[in-house]
Formats: sequence, C-alpha cells, structure tokens
Amino acid sequence: MSVTTTGHEGPQENGRNVEAVAGHHETREQRDFKERFALWLFITGDALFLVMELFFWFYLRALNTNGLWRGVNCSKANACVDGLGNPITHSIPKANPWYSVGIAALVVVAALLIWAVERAARTSEKRSIVSGLAGLSALVLLAAIALQCYQFGKVPFTTIQGTYASTYLFFMGSTLGHLILLGFLAIGFWNRARVGKFDNGQWHHLRLFRIFAVWIALSAVILTAVSSLFA
Repeated sequence: MSVTTTGHEGPQENGRNVEAVAGHHETREQRDFKERFALWLFITGDALFLVMELFFWFYLRALNTNGLWRGVNCSKANACVDGLGNPITHSIPKANPWYSVGIAALVVVAALLIWAVERAARTSEKRSIVSGLAGLSALVLLAAIALQCYQFGKVPFTTIQGTYASTYLFFMGSTLGHLILLGFLAIGFWNRARVGKFDNGQWHHLRLFRIFAVWIALSAVILTAVSSLFA
C-alpha cells in the first residue's frame, strides 16, 4: 500500500483519492467554496431581516400613531393610553444610548480579535497564540452578552408604552440573539484552537467565522446608530 500525491487531485492510495476513501468526493477548495456560499446565503437572509428592522423603526417613527412613538404629546390634560389601556401622562424617556454603544464597541473588538485569530492561523503562529486570541474574543463576547442583559433592566419603559419602547426592546432582543450565537461559536472555535484543529494551515473554517463575526459587528453598529440618533 502506498500513498502518493498527483497534481491537484490530492494524495492517492492505490490509485484512489484518499479524500474519497474518507468519504469526501470533493477537494478542499470545492468544499470551501460551498461553505462560503452557504454562509453568504445566511448573511443575506439576516441582512434582509436587518432591513425590515430598520424599515419598521422609521415607518413607526414617521407614522407616530396617536402620538405614541414616544408620547411627546401625552400629558395629564391629554392622557394617552398604553397597550393595556392604562393612561400615559408624560413623554416616554429615551433609552440611555451608552449601553448600546458599549455593546457595539465590544462586538467590534471581538470581530477584530477573530480576524487576528484567522491571521495567526494563516501564518502558522504557535497554537498558544491562536487559542489565546480565540479565548479572548470569546470573553469579550460574553462581556457584551452580559452588558446586553444588564441593559434590559435599565431601560425606562416597557414594551406596552408606545411603539418606540417596543421597537427599541425588539432591537435589544435581536442583538442579544445574535450575540449568543456568535459567543457560542467563539467558545467552540476556542476549544478547537486549543486542541490544535487549526494547526498546519487548517484555517479555512476560521475565515468563515471571521466573515460572520464582521457581519454581526456591522449590524450591531447600524442598529446602535439608528436607535441612538433617531429616537
């Protein structure tokens, strides 16, 4: 039994492609292309969801049904009604934007660290460097998740107090969901880096992770900018 390498076909064993023997009938490049294509399809769907979020924010803000975007016309003399029929006698205060800004900043830092993980794996840095950067990115994402959860207890309104309140809380929930997904992936990639899964040029899955992390960071920045500047 012998193993040889012939051109772009990969290693051969008794005339058969080793990847085919292992159950893979495609080259690494072909699989990588399909994986990236699937990821971009997922990001495209998520981008459409983001566009819908932005649309209903600006639509409800412009519509301002019964003055209940933030209840700027509500007063004791002109009481508005919340979702349960209770009177609203004052304008709904804006949420503190610095929580959202801090969360977006943490996600951007995490995306940059994930990019550094990919770069370190591409240049065959020591395993400890790759796993250390991956672990640091996971910790930053966990901090962002904790801050987002903390913010839920600090908003000065509830979902029934007008369309601004309900939409802002929806933005927060959407961001939290994406952060949990990205944090879960970061922990998984840290564990894979720790056991050497990205040694010897095996960095292709890290590129997928980096693309997804950059997208999540971009969407977090967009939502933060909209919710902070157009309240």
